[in-house]
Amino acid sequence: MVALIGMLWFVAAATGLLALAHLAQLALAALRRQAIDRPAGALADLFIFVDAARLWRVSAATALAVFALVAVLARALLPALATGVVVFAAPRLLHRWWRRRYLRQIARQLPDAIAMLAASVRAGAALTQGLDQLGSHAALPLARELALVMRRLRLGVGFDMALREFALRVPLPELHLLATAIGLAMQLGGSLAGTLDRLVDSLRRKHVIEARLRALTAQGRLQAIIVTALPVALLLALTALDPASMHPLFATPAGWLVLGGIVLLEVSGWLLIRRIVAIDV
Repeated sequence: MVALIGMLWFVAAATGLLALAHLAQLALAALRRQAIDRPAGALADLFIFVDAARLWRVSAATALAVFALVAVLARALLPALATGVVVFAAPRLLHRWWRRRYLRQIARQLPDAIAMLAASVRAGAALTQGLDQLGSHAALPLARELALVMRRLRLGVGFDMALREFALRVPLPELHLLATAIGLAMQLGGSLAGTLDRLVDSLRRKHVIEARLRALTAQGRLQAIIVTALPVALLLALTALDPASMHPLFATPAGWLVLGGIVLLEVSGWLLIRRIVAIDV
């Protein structure tokens, strides 16, 4: 009887371990899809081609190294695990930063590019010829996007459709305005060069207003960085100066609760300040 009970306990424990291993495998696969595979595929839209398997290996090795380092320094597994997960998910965060930077670069290039396109149309060139010339003279990253538009046109895609695909691929209000203006001019007629000139004037005024707003809100953004970084810097300094007193913060449930409250307040304060200084034009 005792042997039977022991065997049943062994089977139950083995089943539980297998279930936990399966759940851990599913969680790791989901984390890989969200943090590695999707960012690697999305980077191709920015003409940054990264092998997902190599990115997986590098991210996993870096996360393990950071996990071990934080575990040794803080002598606690929970902060080390949280830091390792953040490092592992860094490609997704970097993709968002790269995408915002990519869109800002194209937005800065668009007024001059549209002005060149309007000059080509006014000189008598066809719209496709003007785009081809613009793609050969424009700087990166706009040149790559225009080359992709011209490739779609050579494959037989309509001009209006190719331009709308460009506006969907690069979701900027300026591109939607350009696609709408060209589509209306091609359907209803009228002076396309004059329409493009008025669009350029509007975009340049918009960029001037945005530059002024960025200058006026620079102090608020700097305060957000300082206020967010100051508690973290103080925490690291106190841990380095008096690790014995700071050890309960990383090794006890009460300390973990305090750390969770700190993280929640930090994120809330950062988002609140960013919301205050973010002004849409």
